[in-house]
Amino acid sequence: MYDDRDLMNCLNNLASDDEPLTKSEMDALSMAVLHRIREKSAHSGRRYCRRKWPVWGKVLVSGVACAVLLVGLNGFNPALAQDLPVLGDVFAYINHLTKAPLQSEQLTEYAQSVQLQAESSEQDAPESDAQQDTLGLPYAVTLSQVYCDELYLRVGLVLTAEDDSLAGFETVTIDPPLLWEDTTEAEANTLYGGVTLNGEPVTNDLLPCFRKQDARTFVCEMDYNLQNYTGDTQDMQASLTLSHLVGVKTGDGVVGSEVKTPLQGSYTLSFTVSADASLTRTGQIEGGEQNGVRLFSVKATPGETRTEYAVTGALPGDATPALRLFAVQGGTWTKLQPASGNVHEDDVQSCTVHTDYFDAVPEGVTELCAQVLDKNAEEEAILAQWTITLPQ
Repeated sequence: MYDDRDLMNCLNNLASDDEPLTKSEMDALSMAVLHRIREKSAHSGRRYCRRKWPVWGKVLVSGVACAVLLVGLNGFNPALAQDLPVLGDVFAYINHLTKAPLQSEQLTEYAQSVQLQAESSEQDAPESDAQQDTLGLPYAVTLSQVYCDELYLRVGLVLTAEDDSLAGFETVTIDPPLLWEDTTEAEANTLYGGVTLNGEPVTNDLLPCFRKQDARTFVCEMDYNLQNYTGDTQDMQASLTLSHLVGVKTGDGVVGSEVKTPLQGSYTLSFTVSADASLTRTGQIEGGEQNGVRLFSVKATPGETRTEYAVTGALPGDATPALRLFAVQGGTWTKLQPASGNVHEDDVQSCTVHTDYFDAVPEGVTELCAQVLDKNAEEEAILAQWTITLPQ
């Protein structure tokens, strides 16, 4: 049976320099996420699902609720803006923010500048509490940059206002309605900021979040993993809609204390993009299978790094595997931060395949070191280690 906490535990098990949450902390955060998902059920006049949600629906909504909480806990401090890149280079701007996923200093060099303004239309603001005022003010959403390799499609968006009506918000995100019982996966994908590529829905890694650059300008990077996309990657017809926008004040920093103000308007972008497979560097792996773990693929692009390893049986001590990755240059090891990952069973090969995504390999680096360790061990226990050589 699907467990509401699976996503939370998966996030907590990613390899990271940060201390993992304690059981009590995980329980408190999980309860806050689930409360956020369910709290809208008190609203009247809406149609809700009475049957069990499909797994994709529960994961989608749980991930969005978790992202909202993380935005509140790790909000961007506008006072730091003076040291960040100027407006227009969204990727460079987001890359300098604390804890931005899939960091890369190379995106700007390889990204395409677009400057395409979204088509806007009126949309009834979502139901809100009596103390919240709905704003119906002129905003514009512009597609500023596009980057696409064989692993990810990444788009840079700019939200602008003609006045100071957004000045009081730390971020602008979306607050979509709960899914109806007959909502399709494609419809849900659109509601939650996903993109369609040649008509095929592709979900975003996190909830859309526009970060404040100045009183009238907010910027957002959207990352779309292409792992499960099955269509042609050349001349893809892309469509992206943002609706149910809300301005967010983070409150006193306590989980659930942020205040959201609905913003009217729906914004649709349509554009053509092709994946550039020539940007991929495929690593040569030395080390073979160790303790039932085999690293079989490493791909590095200017935007991100992907590793894939197989676990063929029970690990020593029932270990919980987690992979960490280092860029090695001149005797210096630099840890690449993990961003996301997934696990699936390969029945043909009789193994469990782990796919992980990390920050981009720094330019000029041709050597990596990958280690699989036991995430739950009190003392560091390395189960396997490989050396990876990348072409120039």
